[in-house]
Amino acid sequence: MSKVLLVFVGWWFGTFNGWDTLQNIQIQSTYDDLIGESFDVPVFSDELKGFEGQVVSIEGYTIPLQQSVEQDYFVLSRFPYNNCFFCGNAGPETVAEVYTKKPVSYKDARVRVTGTLRLNDQDPLHLFYIFEDAEVVLLD
Repeated sequence: MSKVLLVFVGWWFGTFNGWDTLQNIQIQSTYDDLIGESFDVPVFSDELKGFEGQVVSIEGYTIPLQQSVEQDYFVLSRFPYNNCFFCGNAGPETVAEVYTKKPVSYKDARVRVTGTLRLNDQDPLHLFYIFEDAEVVLLD
């Protein structure tokens, strides 16, 4: 019975295809009276919501956020640093926060991240996508 349920869930929500799946959002600008600014808020597709809380894998490039050699928190970008959202023309759907199980020492490296996907449409101080309890494998 559980195998039938897994097949049905996989058919209903499809397969997680990394960044291609994460780009299935719309972005709305919202004004916040408390901070006195507008900020972008994602509207996630039903397909994408189906992966909330699931362990998935995605490939990208590390962007370190800490000074230490080893870090357990970094940004994963669909593109290398010089083309990423922060300094290129890519959108906010091309980056994700990663919290790892074990610290990693990769800087601007191509990696595969496997972790629990969390969707963020509430906290403007965090990115739209968060991978928790992640494991990181160096690809290059």
